[in-house]
Amino acid sequence: MKRIQLSIALGAMTFGSVVACGGSDPGPLDGVDSIVFLQRPKRNEMGDIFQYTSYVATGRLVKLTPPTADGELSEICCGDSGPDFANIDISGYDLSFDAKEIVFAGRLQNAQAYGLFIVTVATGEVRQLPTNPNRDYVNPIFLPGDKVFFQTTDLDEAGAQQFRDEYERGTTLQMGTINDDGTGLKLGPRNLSHRVFPTLLSDGRVMLTQWDHLGDMNAGHLVTVHPDMTTVREAFGKEGTGITNSYLKAHEIAPGRVIAIGSSRDRTLQSGAILDIRLGEPYTLDGAVRADRNMSEDTASYRLLTPSVPLGREPSSMTVGRYYDAYPLNAKDYPDLLVSWADGPVESGTLGAADLEANFGIYVYDSNRKTRRPLYDDPAMWDLFPRPLVARDAPPVIAPSGTHAYDQSTTLIGSMDVHRSTVANLVRGSVYGVRVVEGFSVEEGIPDDFGITEHEGAAVLGVAPVRADGSWLGLIPANIPVHLQAIDVFGMTHDNANEPVWFSGAAGESRVCGGCHESRTDSVIIDPGLTEAVARGPTDLRSMAARDQRVSVGFNRDTTVGVPWDTALQNVFNTSCVSCHNGTPGPANPSWTISDPMTGASFTWTFDLSAGVASYGVGDEMFSGYSKSHLSLMGPDMMELEDAGLVITGTIKIYVEPGNARESELIKKLNPVQQFPTQSVVGAGATRAFDTAQFPAHAVAVGQELTADQYYLLVLMADLGGQFYSRENAPGTAY
Repeated sequence: MKRIQLSIALGAMTFGSVVACGGSDPGPLDGVDSIVFLQRPKRNEMGDIFQYTSYVATGRLVKLTPPTADGELSEICCGDSGPDFANIDISGYDLSFDAKEIVFAGRLQNAQAYGLFIVTVATGEVRQLPTNPNRDYVNPIFLPGDKVFFQTTDLDEAGAQQFRDEYERGTTLQMGTINDDGTGLKLGPRNLSHRVFPTLLSDGRVMLTQWDHLGDMNAGHLVTVHPDMTTVREAFGKEGTGITNSYLKAHEIAPGRVIAIGSSRDRTLQSGAILDIRLGEPYTLDGAVRADRNMSEDTASYRLLTPSVPLGREPSSMTVGRYYDAYPLNAKDYPDLLVSWADGPVESGTLGAADLEANFGIYVYDSNRKTRRPLYDDPAMWDLFPRPLVARDAPPVIAPSGTHAYDQSTTLIGSMDVHRSTVANLVRGSVYGVRVVEGFSVEEGIPDDFGITEHEGAAVLGVAPVRADGSWLGLIPANIPVHLQAIDVFGMTHDNANEPVWFSGAAGESRVCGGCHESRTDSVIIDPGLTEAVARGPTDLRSMAARDQRVSVGFNRDTTVGVPWDTALQNVFNTSCVSCHNGTPGPANPSWTISDPMTGASFTWTFDLSAGVASYGVGDEMFSGYSKSHLSLMGPDMMELEDAGLVITGTIKIYVEPGNARESELIKKLNPVQQFPTQSVVGAGATRAFDTAQFPAHAVAVGQELTADQYYLLVLMADLGGQFYSRENAPGTAY
């Protein structure tokens, strides 16, 4: 078998820029006795970069000695570990600092989930760490202090379910740690979407990929976190510094510099191009370029080391392929890398249509010459995650983060001055407060989608007033994802001040920033060191601490938590709108048509704010599930229509801009009244959000004036994303 693998690998060397080399000169692997890597049977269902449950039997850990194309392959785990391990699948692993042990995630044939195991390299002896057998534990790495960091579907909130991701609706992965003797398991604060592929940095922090999803934001970014799972910070991909949709499998090459894979979020078999990322501002030290000063996403930069490899999900061509993983062997300006690479169209749809599977093999990649030298390729297996089997220095142990001075069951959040912003023009005095919004997914009884838009579930925890110096503080329940909206006295978010990502904090953790998305390199110390918000104390935003209590008890300004479309909003439409906006074609009710160019069939929709169920489409491409008023105000899913090959005639007007009440046509036409600190009286003399000469209050003009609370419901609906479902109207769920 060994010679067959070698001949296949050498055969691939005849294409493109790939250069054949003999096995006698190991080059950048000089001094390395062995490399270790993972072998998994080939598959084609790993199109989502956050996928982790792809079980195919007989995965194994192996080492190649010496690390050359004619080296000897031997198995580390788990063929000789007994019948229980005969059909194990291994999804990922990490080497201990002394290179004597490997921690890995494996699923036994009769198990329901992936668990954590540690194998001794020299003897092959395996021990399993005690974890919940009904939950998956994957992506383990060693931490200093005899700990293991991992990702898991487990959670410790009583009565709750783990979040489900926004597209495939798979159960999401979150952070956890455990001692390497199996004691001390601890779970971290949760993100609304997945966190995957952790790696340890030389300063002791962990870097991982976080899926950020909120409305138009849908990408995998690199973030850092302390080993105690606090102090999550953005590292790369935002602030316009990125080049593609997602970044994963980062490995440090030098302080402030990592190698990572850049790729589309889906269809790419978790593989892509190789990026050399500088996390901070570059400077020269001892003749070497470093980037470990002012590290933040707005100072980060990158170099593309594989310019021919697609950055999207389009199929790659022959001799170009895609890279599954890249591990730096040195810190040269153009480094040498130990890579896992597959040739041809590495895109799950294309491969599936041809009934093919990608074939990842092990190579050494010279990023300066853009050449690959083969080391090993088993055509029946994916050969993944190659690493030199050598000891490495353990980074320092980072002390646990300090706690805030208030209730230790809560997370303290806030800003020193909301007006300090790099993305929004927040005029001093224009921000009344910060609205704190909890996020949740369909695990709470919601069907597959919350509505026509891409926004997830939202529950308002409350509004923390901004003090005269621009500061604010709030106490929220620990371990829940939230996002922030800087709002004005009309309850509307300021332009670009609707935070597009979720964040969370542990019990006792303080998540206080400098401003409303402020410069990440500025000092956050305010002389004399005390803000007005600190002096006055934080706003308590946890009056509904239990999850099943975080629902509306009434639909007014102060008691609305979620905005269920059919019970909170439809009453407004029924009372004040449907007498005119009733689906009868005319100036008050514009129409649009969709048609199938293949069959000639067509369907026409007319604006209608009534409560009946809306169905639209033609032939086999019919879409339904929401009300006529929801479809009329939010508009159909344009991508859904395009994917179905349907043609639109007429203008589909979008009346609600999800996440942006101020720019929504509906809100401008209604011209709502002031809400904070007290609600304005309604009527012709009310204090309104827009110039009434330019935006006459429509409800007043037609004799259907709304109440102040009804205006607030509509503003809140738009700012929260225009969802149809919330906790309050989840089918089959009673709160």
